[in-house]
Amino acid sequence: MSNCCSASATEAKTGKLQAAECPSCSNRMKPVKRIVLMHQVTAPLNQTIPSDQFFFCSDADCPVVYFSKAGFVIETAQMRGEVGLKSTDENRMICYCFDITYSRVMEEIEQTGHSASKAFVVEQTKLKNCACDIRNPSGKCCLKEFPK
Repeated sequence: MSNCCSASATEAKTGKLQAAECPSCSNRMKPVKRIVLMHQVTAPLNQTIPSDQFFFCSDADCPVVYFSKAGFVIETAQMRGEVGLKSTDENRMICYCFDITYSRVMEEIEQTGHSASKAFVVEQTKLKNCACDIRNPSGKCCLKEFPK
């Protein structure tokens, strides 16, 4: 497993590439590695993904999940599973490595004042047991998605 939640790992994976404008919502979005798409997009579409640079659209109101500057677009309906960042559902996934939902974390906070799930993810990240770089549709660490 990699240390996918460290800043240097994120920079190394993205190569500090420039953001690009989503063709649907026009927001500037960050690059994502092609391997993320290969694991997140349904078959047989995942077998036709070109070797272009792709970007992840995190706008919850936009149907586009991934896009390339060359015009290749992948929408939410073409994903293998839910994209938590594009959902407002209380049961949306926030940690794909350990199946932790927003509602679970909120329940923990309400009951105890803190989230044992977040503490667990932080610990597992330090142990390099996460795989956000493939399991999370954004290709990024989930820790910033946890509610405060």
